[in-house]
Amino acid sequence: MATMKRSIFRERAIQHYRRGHDKDILPRFLAPPVFLGLWIVLSLCLVIGWLAWTIHVPVFSPALGTVVGSGQAEDARAILFAPPDQLHAIHPGEPVQLQFGSTGPLLFTITTVAPTLLSPEEARQRYHLEGALSLLVTAPSVVMEVALNTSISASNYAGSIVHAQVEVGEISILSFLPILGHLIGA
Repeated sequence: MATMKRSIFRERAIQHYRRGHDKDILPRFLAPPVFLGLWIVLSLCLVIGWLAWTIHVPVFSPALGTVVGSGQAEDARAILFAPPDQLHAIHPGEPVQLQFGSTGPLLFTITTVAPTLLSPEEARQRYHLEGALSLLVTAPSVVMEVALNTSISASNYAGSIVHAQVEVGEISILSFLPILGHLIGA
């Protein structure tokens, strides 16, 4: 008797088993909503990074000065004294915010900048700084002139002390990251 080799498994079950092995099945590590949420978080981080890279904020340098003039509105000007390290950063045409006493800051532009530093003694002699005004300049300084418009009366403000903020450049918001890291870590 010829023996037939016959499998104990049905032919259909063997085919089903082989089809299951032929497919590549990837394990599911993350559910679709979590995966979508991670993409959204990554997109937001990229957008915030791009904004921080492109947005710049102005950098200001403080200055002190006084109002001088002959009493006529057209001749009113402010003489400002800035720290010596700002000599190459301050240029004519740069914006400057001036504050006269209790008045709010007013925006003007620098008309002239001295090409060299002035010693305290030279500044006192050249601009007739006497009494309390002589204390405005205690170190070599960058001297700037700001023409005041007709809304500032030289006769009312002559000899008064002016607080100024001179715009000396811009920096990226990314420059603040080390400062924030230091503040968060402290």
